[in-house]
Amino acid sequence: MRECNYGLYNGKTSEIVEPMQEKCINERFPKGESYEDVKIRIQSFLDFLKANYNGKSVAIVAHKAPQLALDILLNGKTWERAFAEDWRKTKFWKPGWEYILK
Repeated sequence: MRECNYGLYNGKTSEIVEPMQEKCINERFPKGESYEDVKIRIQSFLDFLKANYNGKSVAIVAHKAPQLALDILLNGKTWERAFAEDWRKTKFWKPGWEYILK
């Protein structure tokens, strides 16, 4: 799934983008998306999956913001909690995550 459109910050390092995360939950990155925009986009994708692949297993390849949006939409996290518990920060990587779409 396509990463957040960071607008003027596309291609910039995490050290530059991450300090802006919480500010850009609802406020768009300059000439880009907000994290809420990403969540809406991912919800639309989940609606498509539910309508077309209900009960089936689907492999998804995603970047950071879409993966965190899945945590929010399917695991009931807030953006703030998703940012804090992100495996990139906690260093708790694993070879895959499982989400259940109900």
